[in-house]
Formats: sequence, C-alpha cells, structure tokens
Amino acid sequence: MRCLTFLLALLLSPLAMADWQLQTDYSRISFVSVKRGDSAEVQRFTGLTGAVDEQGGVRIMVPFSGLDSGLALRDERMRNDLFQVARFSEAQVASQVDLASWEEMAVGASKVETIEFQISLHGQERRLKAEVLVSRIGEHNMQVSTLEPVLLKAVDFDLLDGLQRLKEISAVPEITPEIPVFAVLTFQWHP
Repeated sequence: MRCLTFLLALLLSPLAMADWQLQTDYSRISFVSVKRGDSAEVQRFTGLTGAVDEQGGVRIMVPFSGLDSGLALRDERMRNDLFQVARFSEAQVASQVDLASWEEMAVGASKVETIEFQISLHGQERRLKAEVLVSRIGEHNMQVSTLEPVLLKAVDFDLLDGLQRLKEISAVPEITPEIPVFAVLTFQWHP
C-alpha cells in the first residue's frame, strides 16, 4: 500500500505533469569541419528550440539561420549552397527518454546514458545513438551533453552536391564529408 501511495504521489506531482523547455541561451550544437585536409574550423548552431514533454518525448529544432561559423560570407554560403534554406529551413531531432528517472535525480547528480534519436536533415531521416551525460544542474534545470561526438555523414543526408558547390565556390580541394557533432542542451521546468 505504501508503494502504491508513493507511485500515485509521484505520478500526480507537478514535475510529472510538466514540459521541460529548451533554454535557447544555454544550448548549442557545434561541429568541426575540415578543409584542405589540415584546416579545422569549429562552427555552431544557436537559436535552438524544443522541449521534453510529460511522456518523455524530445523534440529539438535546429534553425539553419542560427549557423555561426565566425564569417558572415561562409555562413551565407553554407545556408544557401549546402543546407538550401529556401527548401529546408531547419533540422529536427526527436527522441524518447525516461523522464521520470531524470526527475528523480538529486540536484548536482549526473549519469551517463545512451540515447537513440532520429534526425531529419535536408529531407532525409536517420536513426542514430549518442552517449550523453545527463545532469540535474538545478531544482528546475537539466542539462544533456554529448560525451563523444556524433559522426554525421554528408552522403546520408544528401549533402554531397552541396559540399561540391562549397568546394568550387571556396576554391578548396577538399572538405571532409564526415562531420563530428557535439551538443549541450539545457532544459528548464516552469512550475
């Protein structure tokens, strides 16, 4: 009986009924591109939006308008020639997590998990896995960070033609078609 009472209290708690909203200012997805075989550049997407719903469904939107490579001309070329923003304005990431286990974590606690997710990018969808560190960074805040980069292949997302256009425009002999991607996602529950 005591166990049933505890389960009912947990299920009816405000945390179990709430969505966790992605905190745009404290979240980013970054990646490393390599050109000419030896020149690496870190680039990032800001302006992410998303949430974890009360059933643990995760949905993150990655707007290509938030691309920041440090050079405005390169950003424009990548948006138009690689990602084709006129047709594809954003990438989307979806997953399912055990939200109850996250909400049970004490403030300051962390744990390692392997999360399966689906990415929709440039009209293509792929299922991938990522090893992440889930941290309860505050009473109403969670943070999920990749522990290892997720490797995205341009061929899987129909981006090879766009890479070729970038090589021609930039007059570089090679741009590596496999990109390591990193993420830091911070969520906040609003009571």
